[in-house]
Amino acid sequence: LNHTYQTYDFVREKEKEFLKFDKKEMPVWSALEYLNTLIDDSDPDIDLDQLQHLLQTSEAIRADGHPDWFVLTGFLHDVGKVLCLFGEPQWAVVG
Repeated sequence: LNHTYQTYDFVREKEKEFLKFDKKEMPVWSALEYLNTLIDDSDPDIDLDQLQHLLQTSEAIRADGHPDWFVLTGFLHDVGKVLCLFGEPQWAVVG
């Protein structure tokens, strides 16, 4: 679906909508806890909640000896999925 509907015009409209930053204000940890209420259709092969997935990803990166900035990137890599909790379809924010 994202290959069909995620056009340049679609993205530009979403930028206008979400870069107003008027949906909800929260610290990063609260956003991660909020994200934890999402059932992610793109990860059907695991039973981990979103926070455990982020911790597992960042810990694997750290264990491989990568720099701190990369560990942080692994920890935050799915935060954009929180847009699903504001009504966006998963095809628009995952994958």
